[in-house]
Amino acid sequence: MKPSIELIRLIAVILIVFTHTKNELEYGIAYVIVEQIPPYGTAILSIISGYLYFEVSRHKQNLFFKKIKSLLIPYLIANMVVLILVLFVYYILGYNPLNRLSFDLSLITEGLFSLNSAPINPPTYFIRDIFVIFSIIALVTQKEFKTLFVILPFLLLGTLILRLDVAFLFLIGVLYSKYHNKIDKKTLIITSVILSVILGFFYVDFLKFPIAFLIFILLIDIQIKFYNTGRFSYLLHLYHSPIIVISYPILTTFIEDPILKIVAQIAMALLLVYVFFLVTKKYDFLKILSGGR
Repeated sequence: MKPSIELIRLIAVILIVFTHTKNELEYGIAYVIVEQIPPYGTAILSIISGYLYFEVSRHKQNLFFKKIKSLLIPYLIANMVVLILVLFVYYILGYNPLNRLSFDLSLITEGLFSLNSAPINPPTYFIRDIFVIFSIIALVTQKEFKTLFVILPFLLLGTLILRLDVAFLFLIGVLYSKYHNKIDKKTLIITSVILSVILGFFYVDFLKFPIAFLIFILLIDIQIKFYNTGRFSYLLHLYHSPIIVISYPILTTFIEDPILKIVAQIAMALLLVYVFFLVTKKYDFLKILSGGR
């Protein structure tokens, strides 16, 4: 894997961690940093996924089964862990930690399988959508009809892709990989800047598209030495949200400053996931948690 990809992916996932911190911010620089910039992380990951598909995955056979291992299994495990914790807290401790779901069949249909909405571990909706996208690709390009067991339930009983912007930016990543040698990079940079300015004035909700693409093309070809952070980034994406939810009540008993609370939540997520990462490195069978990474 290119070191630049490792760097971009780590930056994107850390931005996603910012998104899920609990805070009372409503305005100011801190609000922009914590609330408005972090959603770009998912946009950047979507572009990376499309780029890596065209560069790497499309050349491999059995794409569907490879993505079951690398996407579906880690997704299911991460959401099962949260589901079990929620059930324990509710039935044993008598506390209801849910604010979107109810203690009924929706815990399975939505909380685990995410038919119509984000799962019980919300950030993993991205992995759900990317898996569906790869299933469609495997059906079309490799005639892998087993993918219909994934595609049809979402198509008939739910929503095929929860966030269409994920699919759109995935396609952008594919197109960049396919045509970047035929288009001058400076032209792409200038075009992205112009689009960012225009959208910033008139369509701010779409601003993340050109900015995410701009960040990607500025970093993708930089020559650096960087650690292989793929497993850590993936584990951070999968488990930062439950760590924040669990640690927040504890942190608030010791910290009053709102900015320090945010910093403490992020630091706690990074620290505990890093410990988890070290454990998975020590015991090879735990690689299943990060899709074989």
